[in-house]
Amino acid sequence: MRGAEEITWPGGEHSFRLGIGELRAIEQKCDAGCAVVMMRLLSSQWKIDDVIGPIRLGLIGGGMEERLAQKAIEAALDVASPYALAVTSAEILRRFIMWETDDQPGEPQAGIAKES
Repeated sequence: MRGAEEITWPGGEHSFRLGIGELRAIEQKCDAGCAVVMMRLLSSQWKIDDVIGPIRLGLIGGGMEERLAQKAIEAALDVASPYALAVTSAEILRRFIMWETDDQPGEPQAGIAKES
């Protein structure tokens, strides 16, 4: 899995990370797979736990204490609507369930030099 990433959101700039444990917790809390939760967020068909869960668990996965993560979400809800936070939540999920990497298994294609 990927390491933590810095994300600027209505609650400030924090480290976020969703490992397997956090992704499973999102699925349990939201009663849907992470890709389904992300699609609900993007299509404005979300439930409040779809919005809050990935942010809270992403903060905790990024190293923040659980109590402080909850306070950060409460502070963000004072300055941003749940609708605005749905965008943040979808972006957090996207970063940890979809990514591209230059490191591909196997040999490089003919004519392509491998960088050292």
